[in-house]
Formats: sequence, C-alpha cells, structure tokens
Amino acid sequence: MKKFMLIIGFLILFVSAYAQEIGYSDKIEEAIVNCRNCNICPDGKIINDKICIYFFWGQGCPHCAEEKPFLEEMKMKYPQIEIYDFEVFYNKENENFWKNICEKYGIQPYGVPMTFIGDKVFVGFVRKESLTHSPLLFSISLPILGIVLGCIIALIAIFFFLRGRIKVKVKV
Repeated sequence: MKKFMLIIGFLILFVSAYAQEIGYSDKIEEAIVNCRNCNICPDGKIINDKICIYFFWGQGCPHCAEEKPFLEEMKMKYPQIEIYDFEVFYNKENENFWKNICEKYGIQPYGVPMTFIGDKVFVGFVRKESLTHSPLLFSISLPILGIVLGCIIALIAIFFFLRGRIKVKVKV
C-alpha cells in the first residue's frame, strides 16, 4: 500500500507539467521564425499562409503593455503574422475563451500576458534588452520552480504518511 501511495504521489506531480516558457522576446521571435503548422490557431481555426498568434492580456498589466508593441514590431518584421488579442480582466467572454484554450493545452490560466504560437505557450514577457539591466543575479523558470516546490511538498507529505503521522481511513 505504501509503494502504491508513493507511486500515485509522483504521478500527480508530473501530470500537470506542460511545456511553458517565460515570454522572453527572443524566444517569442524564435517561435515565430521556426513555427511549423502555425496557420492553425489554438481554437482550431485555420488561416491560410499566416502565423496565428493568440495574445491574452489584461488592462493595467505592465508586462502586457510591454508585449503589445513588441508584437506589433514582430508583425512589421514578419508580415505573415496574424495577431488575435483578447483582454481577459474586464471581458468575461474573452476570459472564458482563455480558460477553454488553456484547458485544451492542459495548463492553468494563472497569469497574463499569455501568448500562444503554434504548440508553444509563453507566460509573462521580458524584452531581451532589459535582461542586461536586471538586478537579479540569476533567473529561475517559473514552471520549473513550481514543479520543484510541488516535489518538495509531495515528499514531505509522503514522509509524514510513511511515518504514520498522517492517517488515512478507508471505509469499505
């Protein structure tokens, strides 16, 4: 039984893992340049000879305000881009649409800006130039940090379960 619970604990940790990246400007541009089958939008809509980008943002969000002009610059540089933007803080219909797209990709709609390009999802936005002026000594990927913290919490719970401090009662 203990081995079974241990296996279940580890499976739960990795079920929600999906390839998300922090939206660094150079990574977004790289996704645009190297995109395959990007004429298919996240909701299944097909646009001919264009790269479909879904940009979910919120009114008053500073990172969203920074990404909007960047995407316009990319549209000028790569005219084959078709950008669909959706404000999700004050538009309930857009918010529900965002949640549906996130569910389709197997991720949680936990923050904006969120940009979908092909099969890639970018959360947040940082211009490459601003990285050189960053006061941080190092950078940690938020999805990786979440997975690591989840593993630590699961290991603590498993430790207490195996030591008998957490009792699970099963009625048959």
